Amino acid sequence: MSRIERLVNLTAALLSTERALTADDLRERVPGYPDDKASFRRQFERDKDALRELGLPLLLESGRMGQEDQPAYRIDPERYYLSDPGLSPDELSALHLASRMVRMDGLSAGDGMWKLAADRLDSLDEPSPPAGGTDAVLPAAAALSVIFQATGDGREVTFAYRGEPRRVVPRSLAFRTGHWYLRAFDLHRDDERSFRVDRIEGDVVLGGPGVAPLSPHADRPGHPWEIGDGPVVEALVHIDARQAPWAVRHLGEDAVCSHHEDGSVTVRLSVRSADAFRSFVLGFLDGAVVESPPELRALVARWLRSVVSH
Repeated sequence: MSRIERLVNLTAALLSTERALTADDLRERVPGYPDDKASFRRQFERDKDALRELGLPLLLESGRMGQEDQPAYRIDPERYYLSDPGLSPDELSALHLASRMVRMDGLSAGDGMWKLAADRLDSLDEPSPPAGGTDAVLPAAAALSVIFQATGDGREVTFAYRGEPRRVVPRSLAFRTGHWYLRAFDLHRDDERSFRVDRIEGDVVLGGPGVAPLSPHADRPGHPWEIGDGPVVEALVHIDARQAPWAVRHLGEDAVCSHHEDGSVTVRLSVRSADAFRSFVLGFLDGAVVESPPELRALVARWLRSVVSH
């Protein structure tokens, strides 16, 4: 029996029990452990550590009557299962289908679906994946699970990035251009920052409740050109009257520097990803002109010349 299978069986035993179970109880109930008592103890200790590292709410309690001197264990179902967010059957089915078609590299979306409204999944019709059944695999950096937890719980995290210690309050996670990015308030620098998760160095340490200044854009997912770990470059883009209304709705009035008499607008964008900025500007075809800075204007011009030359 593989270790993964044994850990699944151990989790099921600890989750379904009505009373805490001692190590001896679990040795009898969970298949896959060695017969030798000393070997069992060593393996059981490693398995307990693994469950805790996975974030499972493993509780330590006193044993039943006659075994009060022995530690006993169980998993609290109320902390293990996610609360039902009130999804309709159609919404839950759609989420179930998505969990089968998109997965994190090395992780199972099915585990998350079981946590979400587990008592309702049995009543759902099994969704059929599209023809071909090929799923999309999102990369899962080692730090991702801790950052997910911190983002959901509103807790600080500390880590090393570009050789410097960072202490941040996570705002949001976004998957852009093949990478995960953490948007957070950097408490050392007193400013909003974006971090590419796979470039975080070493361990991410979960801290206490995080407090950060309110930002008018704190809950807004970043535009693609705002996501990255490079320096921020302020860009001015002139958008003609035909496409100005859409641009203002998409970017927000705060991005508009000036409205012109002919109906066109000039917008200011904070750019970290030059490639994403180029894609955005070229989406307007001949309806947008990069006014500044010169390096971004040159980037768009070089790309256009390369297209024409081919």
